[in-house]
Amino acid sequence: MSTDSPALLRDRYGRPARARRLGPRGWLGLLVLATLLTAVFIAWVVTARGAAPTFKDVGFQVVSEARVTADFDLTKRPGDVVTCAVSALNKEYAVVGWAEVTVGAVAEEQLGQGGTSTHRASVRTTNLATTAVVDSCWVEDGAAATDVS
Repeated sequence: MSTDSPALLRDRYGRPARARRLGPRGWLGLLVLATLLTAVFIAWVVTARGAAPTFKDVGFQVVSEARVTADFDLTKRPGDVVTCAVSALNKEYAVVGWAEVTVGAVAEEQLGQGGTSTHRASVRTTNLATTAVVDSCWVEDGAAATDVS
């Protein structure tokens, strides 16, 4: 009897494991699970994007060597309190001033078309600014503030 006979190996180590295969029900279950996960992900992306405020720079005015104003449109949900960071830049695009502007919750009829309102932010600068832009906007959690116009 040789030492590599199949019967001797089977007796010593047991039967080799059979490769498991998914049947039609297994594939159907995986397909349903993948579809559900995809639908949940899409719903999460759509609702997260809809809640985020958006802004558009409209213009700026250099008032003096120490002050600049920035005009911007803000689109948000009426009940949200939103803070926007406004930066003043010099001719080398270095930040020479920074301000945060909080826009409070307003009645829906006070907002323009699509929930858009126009705001002006005043920014103090360390030296002459050549432009002022909105850097970012975010929704505050549970904050109560007054409207800035």
